[in-house]
Amino acid sequence: MSSVFDPEDAIAATASAPGPGLRGIVRVSGPDAWRIALAGFEPVRPLPAPPPRRAAIISGVYRLPGLRPPLPADVALWPAPRTYTGQELAEIHAPGSPPLLAHLLAHCLAQGARPARPGEFTLRAFLSGRIDLTRAEAVLGVIDARDGRRLDAALAQLAGGLAAPIDALRDRLLDLLAHLEADLDFVEEADVDPIGRAALAAELAREAAALAALTDRLGRRDRSQERPRVVLVGPPNAGKSRLFNAILGGDHALVSPLAGTTRDYLAAPCACDGLVVELVDTAGIETAADAIAAAAQERRSSEAERADLILACAAGDATGPDVLDEDDRVLRVWNKGDLQGPPGDDWIVTSAAAGAGIAELKRAVAAAIRRREGDHAATATSARCRDALTRAAAALQDASSALLASAGDELIAFELRDALDSLGEVTGAVVADDVLDRIFARFCIGK
Repeated sequence: MSSVFDPEDAIAATASAPGPGLRGIVRVSGPDAWRIALAGFEPVRPLPAPPPRRAAIISGVYRLPGLRPPLPADVALWPAPRTYTGQELAEIHAPGSPPLLAHLLAHCLAQGARPARPGEFTLRAFLSGRIDLTRAEAVLGVIDARDGRRLDAALAQLAGGLAAPIDALRDRLLDLLAHLEADLDFVEEADVDPIGRAALAAELAREAAALAALTDRLGRRDRSQERPRVVLVGPPNAGKSRLFNAILGGDHALVSPLAGTTRDYLAAPCACDGLVVELVDTAGIETAADAIAAAAQERRSSEAERADLILACAAGDATGPDVLDEDDRVLRVWNKGDLQGPPGDDWIVTSAAAGAGIAELKRAVAAAIRRREGDHAATATSARCRDALTRAAAALQDASSALLASAGDELIAFELRDALDSLGEVTGAVVADDVLDRIFARFCIGK
């Protein structure tokens, strides 16, 4: 790991957001963090002796060269090792004036701290075992979240939504590997029971399939900087454009009683129950009669393939076989419900003209998107982990096949070690220094 991340240094940085604010924070971690933060500080009441061994908040003022009058502040102290970084930790809470915070930070550096590098506080939390690598990346996800969906994803990962099942799988594989190696060491002992090869092969195949599914979900979330795409499809004259306008609450798409008005697709951002999606209107499903219609159908098909969710629209006689195709991305929407009811119960009924059912449809869209998110994962983690999870799944599948083929336990143990190493890369149990440098360089200073 780069020498700038020496964990034995005391580090300091401004931890609050850039710019003015009611309060600002200067954070210090490492050996002598308390001494550094309390230098020049006059508490309202004398500090206890010996120093507190539990977290404490002390009010007072700083009397520092160049600061007149004294600066009111609170100093929060946390004793090691039960801190975020696992080290002695202090935070100075003062008025959020950038020049004042810069002066306080310069004072801490003069007392022996060095400037923290991007992400160095969270790196120390990882190195001290306070968090694993997926939770460290989730901290970045919380900081960078631009909407409720991304914040929910990052918070779920911070709570262990990705690491917990992977750690559980690693524990099972470690037990199995220990059993295999015991068999290898005592192969001639009559009282050592061989493992049930068929049952074990089935279990490893299931775990490989679960990892493959997780890898697929992470791959889809590589696009999470984009809004989820919700695409309206259906036959001509099903009222898709009018429904598009009703969902958005304005006249965005051209509406006409003539079928086939929409030729190109139209997209706009739309808020659905706290989730911002990209709503897309497309041409009606029909047999192309000319080159323009053929191009419209090609665009429609392309948008449907890219969709995170499809609103399959129908109304009255405007139905078609494509609308009813089985697809786990589909919500069936029966438009013009004020004129005629749907043919079954598995429809969301709306009336774009009357504005009926629109709120219910928006809630259903948000719920479907969130449900498809499954166990959330932050974008940085998905990009980093897909290769490791793919290798782990392949190793488990190879181990399963080797068991069914009655291969030697040495080969099976080799595949299990490969899977364990790959899973360890996800949580940081196995990690290279250059990987840590790349991950934590993405953080802002002070986190």
